[in-house]
Amino acid sequence: MKKTMITLSVIVICIVIFFGYLAITKPNKMPFIGHFFDKTVYGSLYYFNRPDQTHIYSTKDKIELKLYVFNPVDKKSESSVLLFHGGGWSFGSSYSLFKICRDISNNGITCISADYRLALKHNSNVIDSMSDARDAYKWVLENSEKLKINKNHIMVGGGSSGGHLAASLVMVPYDDNKIIENIRALIFFNPALNTTFFDSGFELPKNTSERRMKFWFFLKKLFEGRSIELSPSSYVRENLPPSIIFHGTNDRTIPISIIEDFTDDMKSKGNDIILSKWKGKGHQFYRWDKEVYPDVIKEVVKFIKDN
Repeated sequence: MKKTMITLSVIVICIVIFFGYLAITKPNKMPFIGHFFDKTVYGSLYYFNRPDQTHIYSTKDKIELKLYVFNPVDKKSESSVLLFHGGGWSFGSSYSLFKICRDISNNGITCISADYRLALKHNSNVIDSMSDARDAYKWVLENSEKLKINKNHIMVGGGSSGGHLAASLVMVPYDDNKIIENIRALIFFNPALNTTFFDSGFELPKNTSERRMKFWFFLKKLFEGRSIELSPSSYVRENLPPSIIFHGTNDRTIPISIIEDFTDDMKSKGNDIILSKWKGKGHQFYRWDKEVYPDVIKEVVKFIKDN
């Protein structure tokens, strides 16, 4: 009985300390449940698929932004892939792409998952995230020898808002009116390729939940009135890199119709683009659906090796 009481006391003390730590470290804008998820769920993902290398590519406002590198044991492709995670430019973690990166590296391809500043954690906006994505790519390019990759065969990609960041590198002119032109190919998972509706007079459906409505207006603020200017869909042109998009037909966050319109626009300019539709699948299906995940990875690896 005494041992049981001691054990329970230790457990209670550990729980109190843990939740005290969460309360102290929680960013002002981050909901407590989001911070809990970030530290526990995302935090644990690091240990399931540890990266082979970790590099700090930039430090901004004392925030260390890192790249997590997954190296192949037996290299089978000249190409490497730099990926950006999703989360509405607000939350999420580079750790969430560790399994994908490990599985890509197990197929003979170097894969890198990148940090970038997030609104709820770092009080940042979309421009800040885009700036970080550029810095991440430039660091990979400038350190290609250290990473043992071919600097002319770097592909970029990402999921949801991370897809927006990847596309922005080659499509959206930065403040210096320049874009990056030597990216080998683009790999997208349910990407936010059209953000114009935040400032084009679009109205949310009347049956939109209050929670979703609040988040929608929060995202709108992150663009600071520049969602049309910062949308990849506003810059579709000829001679863009080969692209592939994985998208579920039941995606309620980014409807498939938006992606179909983007694909048609890309093709009309003569670009090589594949839209891989997944029937009945929703947002981020490629990460959570164990049934289709192996097929998604197979298709990703094939695209990489073909380009």
